Amino acid sequence: MEGHVLIAHPLLNDGFFNRSVICVTNHSEEGALGFILNFKTQFKLRDVRPQIKNGNFPIYEGGPVAKDQLFFLHTLGNNISETVHVADNIFFGGDFQEMLHLIEHGKVKSHEVRFFAGYSGWGLEQLNHELESGNWLINKDLTGEVFLWDAEDLWKQQLTEIKQSYGIFANIGFDPSMN
Repeated sequence: MEGHVLIAHPLLNDGFFNRSVICVTNHSEEGALGFILNFKTQFKLRDVRPQIKNGNFPIYEGGPVAKDQLFFLHTLGNNISETVHVADNIFFGGDFQEMLHLIEHGKVKSHEVRFFAGYSGWGLEQLNHELESGNWLINKDLTGEVFLWDAEDLWKQQLTEIKQSYGIFANIGFDPSMN
């Protein structure tokens, strides 16, 4: 499950995770950890680290857990020490000060890193249960290209990639009663 993308089922009725696309970075016997890729906040890195030059990187809402902490996924590989390989060319975390240094010196582009306030977490067997219940669809082909996609269109794009017939749901507004 690590390195896979979870796409909220079109009929998922969960106030927080509706229309979410989540990168699962860790799935073990203890539980699972991931980050919502498509919930961009109004905040930028410069808002939480004003001293950083070039801090115009958006911050995404990673999930409902530890929303006061900043996490990051990136495609910089071993250019950041202590990083964890997730899938293909996607990496989780690493030395935050090194990342800030690279950003400050203009060596990181916005499509190479994504910052998150908080994370999505599941307890022991919780994610497996939600998958069995049909709450999530799975895309196994996670690459760094996910950072290039527009956050607003990501759920729709992933949904129709998984199953073309779901396109009808992707084109309905967030509140179907408003259509």
